[in-house]
Amino acid sequence: MGFAQQAKDAGFNLGGYEVSQESWLVVLDHEQRIATSNEESFCLIGKRPEEIIGQRLGQVIKLGFLHTFIVQGFCFKAQPVWLDGIKHYCDYAPLDKGHQAAGGIFSLMRTEQLDTPCIEMPDLLCSMGPGSDLTQDSLILINTDGIITMINQPFADVLGISANEMIGKHVHKAYPNSSPSRLPLVMDTGQAEIAEPHLLNGRQTVVSRYPLFKDGEMIGAWGKVLFGDIREVSRLAEKFQAYVSTPKPATAKQGRVHEFKYDCNSIIGHSKAMKALKEKLLRIAERPSNILLLGESGTGKELFAHAIHAASKRRYGPFVRVNCAAIPEHLLESELFGYVEGAFTGAKKGGQIGKFEQADGGTIFLDEISDMPMIMQAKLLRVLQEREVTPLGSAATKQIDVRVVAATNVNLDEKVRDGNFRTDLYYRLNVIALEIPPLRERRDDIYFITKHLIDDFNAGFDLAIQDLDEEAWQMLKSYDFPGNIRELRNAIENAFNMAVGTTIKAEDLPLHIRRATVTTPALAIATDQQDSLLASIGQKPLQKIMEELERLLIVTSLEQVGGNKLNAANVLGISRPGLYKKLHKYHLQ
Repeated sequence: MGFAQQAKDAGFNLGGYEVSQESWLVVLDHEQRIATSNEESFCLIGKRPEEIIGQRLGQVIKLGFLHTFIVQGFCFKAQPVWLDGIKHYCDYAPLDKGHQAAGGIFSLMRTEQLDTPCIEMPDLLCSMGPGSDLTQDSLILINTDGIITMINQPFADVLGISANEMIGKHVHKAYPNSSPSRLPLVMDTGQAEIAEPHLLNGRQTVVSRYPLFKDGEMIGAWGKVLFGDIREVSRLAEKFQAYVSTPKPATAKQGRVHEFKYDCNSIIGHSKAMKALKEKLLRIAERPSNILLLGESGTGKELFAHAIHAASKRRYGPFVRVNCAAIPEHLLESELFGYVEGAFTGAKKGGQIGKFEQADGGTIFLDEISDMPMIMQAKLLRVLQEREVTPLGSAATKQIDVRVVAATNVNLDEKVRDGNFRTDLYYRLNVIALEIPPLRERRDDIYFITKHLIDDFNAGFDLAIQDLDEEAWQMLKSYDFPGNIRELRNAIENAFNMAVGTTIKAEDLPLHIRRATVTTPALAIATDQQDSLLASIGQKPLQKIMEELERLLIVTSLEQVGGNKLNAANVLGISRPGLYKKLHKYHLQ
């Protein structure tokens, strides 16, 4: 029986661990006792597997300082072990048994089998400062080839994966949802980087990186996570502020500071489309270009705007939100650009700082940008071009440094063509476009979002809802959610108010979801209408025929659902706003 099968029979999952028959391999349980071993034990240590099963690994060979690393769950490669005066090298990878820690897999090889540059633990320990604590620090170590040769689980936890998945990989390929590691750069420069911000798993962290020398020669680099969330630094600074400085009187400038509420981890989505979108977000967030967020109402455009700010170099600056549709036209200029005292009747004494000045050094989020009046579009364009604002009633300009993230749920291309939106402003805003897909195009995410909402509402309602029954799940998955995530949240909140017990049933869901799921009719087009369309082939352009067919489908769907536009949109598989656009296009209002 092979070693992998022996381990499986013992209840251990080796995962992706490569089993080499040229090394001595053992699986250890949670007490570091040998659970199974291959036959190479006889060649390397002179004992057969049956002689060592049940013994602790430290009783069979002398591990020295490596024993501590194994107990602490470090994952490492190519560490020295001496047998009868001969130097060997060993690897260790912790394993899981179900959901519980269950020791790991230990392999021992001869020196000539080593195929990668190694960094021995004593060299790392000598380079670490006296304040370092291997039991607490989140550590990673790479060799001169950039290969991860040691990592502990606390570091991997920051990335949301297991240490086993990272060991042996190049460091540039091991970090999911993160900025590239700077450890290779630290080896190039030979300079340590202390307490630097770095994006790991979509969250801003604080890390330190150090080159590793031996006898004056570079042999690798190591790093550790100081703070898993950069906001911990702000909280610590606030805690000690009273001890290092006296309070300063409040000024108008202090009122501009706004923290972002969400980061990339707040975006729930495991579908292929959302994974690709989050990767794109992280890639462009650190660059200075303006971004236009496109998506239907309720898709979470503001959430994405927060995440862009959180992942950018402006994360320390303010995040200021402006809803261009919610501010009356006559107040919009003063809200955006501010005003001086006496600028108009009712102006505040001392004037007011505008949103753009509040966002100086940070990000301004212009929601519903399509509703901005034309006269304000011209003034906004000047601000974006000149990077300066002029408060209402003042002749003095103020330089500003802001990044603009704008959002809209309408087709700005059409508004530009219709002359309702300035072309020059459109291209200033639409440097990079992120299109957020509607929920019906990423139905796989409905499950994960719903689970998250259940947790939220359980806390708010003080309930213990655990799940939805199968019929309720099917209704949610088959419904198109024209209101997207906002509508899904509304549906789950409705169900929490109706549910009895710990499971949400189909009858607990809103009536319109149940009706749309159960009574969606099939479209039936009259035969003579089909024949008429077919007869048009060769007589009319294809585009014209397709438009006639689309118009016919819309008319037929409305007839079959009694004129209910929401149900007609569900029948056609489009959103209600999309249906209204087509009704306008074909003069069917």
